[in-house]
Amino acid sequence: MVIVMSAAASQADIAHVLERLAERSCRGELTVGVERTIITVVGPKPPALADDVRALPHVDNVVLLGKSYELAGRETKPAGSVVHVGNVAIGGDALVLIAGPGTVESEEQVVGLARSLRESGAQLLAGGAMRPDQSPYAFRGLGEEGLRHLAAARAATGLPVISDVSSTADVEIVARYADALEVGPFHMRNFGLLEAMAASGKPVLLRRALSATVDEWLLCAEHILYGGNDQVILCETGIRTFEPATPTTTDISAVPVLKQRTHLPVVVDPARSAGRASLVEPLAMAAVAATADGLIVEVHPDPEHALADGPQSLTPAQFARLAQRLTLLAPALGRRLPPP
Repeated sequence: MVIVMSAAASQADIAHVLERLAERSCRGELTVGVERTIITVVGPKPPALADDVRALPHVDNVVLLGKSYELAGRETKPAGSVVHVGNVAIGGDALVLIAGPGTVESEEQVVGLARSLRESGAQLLAGGAMRPDQSPYAFRGLGEEGLRHLAAARAATGLPVISDVSSTADVEIVARYADALEVGPFHMRNFGLLEAMAASGKPVLLRRALSATVDEWLLCAEHILYGGNDQVILCETGIRTFEPATPTTTDISAVPVLKQRTHLPVVVDPARSAGRASLVEPLAMAAVAATADGLIVEVHPDPEHALADGPQSLTPAQFARLAQRLTLLAPALGRRLPPP
């Protein structure tokens, strides 16, 4: 980080900036020019340092030379992080399969589906109970009743549960039932929600917003990490492009880019961007080949009659086929898929 002092800055102003840096455990090196003084900040920089310095008298500009997500940066943990959701580890050599209905419709539906998914190799159960949606006419979920159904499925199968949260008011209730909390793409930049997620102490699956860059996405993850919660999973869900063949475009290239920039584990949801079930398997295989740590796919026992996300949902038989193909692919990539 470089601090550019204004031409009117006095020695006292410069000394004040250096004192503030020292208070934040940083050191400033001076470069005195004919008209301006430049201060190069040396040492680890607290996340809010740039904003603090900009407010000081006669600071003309603050230039960030490195990344603004220090906690999420790969340099913090070069070997990568492992996030634990219940008894399942995400990150490392194992490939994790997360599956479930786009929305919970009944206890019978989700418990029966969970049993089938576990037998096929799923390690985590995902299901929406408080669904955020752009349309006010879409099915919004069963609320706490749906969360109770997910808890019943966990009790019946042992699969840890992930469920989404769209409001700070719902964090506490979802955390009461779920093993991990999910932030949807429309709420990636809801910083109040991210802070509440961090305070919950639960693992957080953070989906990428449709128009977010990789760095913007990581900076949102930084909010959760800065709040004291280091159990963060990134989920590539699809970005908005000019191509109308699919609702959004699965950004496969984001996976290796993230592996270079962050230590956080990365999973891919090919279903939401594909928009139809026939595209899910090839996109899922591509994501694994691109070094994703896991997949999250929507599965429904009867997609034609699903209350939400039917066209993109696999049947249990299609999910079993995908899991079998991944079992063959994973060893070729130095990965392993835990047995059902």
